[in-house]
Amino acid sequence: MNEKWRYENLRWPEINEAVERGLVPVLPVGTVEQHGPHLPIKMDLWTAHEIVSEAARRRPDRLLAMPTVPYGFTTHVMDFPGTITVHPETFTRYVTDVLKSACYHGFKKLIMLNGHGSNIPPLELAARRVMLETDAIVSLTSWWPILTANQGFVDSWRESEAPGGTGHAGEAESSLGLHLDESLIEMGEAESHVTWTNRQKSKFEYVDLFHVGPVSISGWTSTFTEKGICGAAELATKEKGEVIFEEAVSNLIEWADEFHAREFPPRVDHHTRKPTTDVPG
Repeated sequence: MNEKWRYENLRWPEINEAVERGLVPVLPVGTVEQHGPHLPIKMDLWTAHEIVSEAARRRPDRLLAMPTVPYGFTTHVMDFPGTITVHPETFTRYVTDVLKSACYHGFKKLIMLNGHGSNIPPLELAARRVMLETDAIVSLTSWWPILTANQGFVDSWRESEAPGGTGHAGEAESSLGLHLDESLIEMGEAESHVTWTNRQKSKFEYVDLFHVGPVSISGWTSTFTEKGICGAAELATKEKGEVIFEEAVSNLIEWADEFHAREFPPRVDHHTRKPTTDVPG
C-alpha cells in the first residue's frame, strides 16, 4: 500500500501534480502531555493524526495528510511526568514555517487540525501570519469544535454533566482512546473528577470541551486537578469513541470540500498614496 494521500510519500514531481489537482494539505498538530493515569501521553498528537489520516485516506482526491507536528505548547502541564513542551514563540514560528513551505510550493489552501487546547492561541497566530505574509488561505479547527457543526450531535452520546464532564481526559477524550486502541487504555485507573475550576459553580469561568465560560483563567494544571483528569472519564466507552471519530472525520471532509470550493475576495489597499514601507509586524 503506497498511501499516496500522505504528503511525505509523494515524490517531488507528484507534489507538482498535487498542486495542479488542487489538493488541500491538512496539518495535524498535537503535543505530548499527561492525560490522567489511564490514557497515554500521546493522546493529543494521536487523535489529530488519526482523524486527519482517515479523512485523507477516504478522500485522496481532496486531501493530503501532512506529517503530524507532535510537540506543542504545554508548559502548564510540566508538573506531570512525561509532558514535553515548546516555547509558544518557537512553536508559532515553527508551524508558520511549515505552512509557508507548503505555500511556497504552490498550495493555496491549507487546513490545520489541532488536538491540544493550549495550542490554539499560537496556532491562530501562525495561521494569521501565513495569510498575511503569503497569498494562501489557512483554516484552523480542533477535533472537538468540529463535532458541533451538526446541531445535537454532542447531546446524542454525552452522559456527563455540562459543563465539566468532557474536559481534559474526560468522557470524550477517553472514549476516543478506547476506539483508537483500547489495549493502551487502563480504564481501571479512570476516575471522574470535577476540577477545582468547575466546583466553583461560577457563571463566568468554567471549563469543558464544548462549554467555555465568558472569562478564562490559565494556570498550572496541577492546581485544579489532582490526577490530571478533568471530567467524567468513567463514562467513556469504545462505542462513544467510534461515533465521535466518525463525526470528526466526516465533518473534516465536508469542510474541506466547502473550503476548496469557496472563493475569497482579493485584498484591497485603500490608501490614496501607496505606502512606502512594509506592513508592520
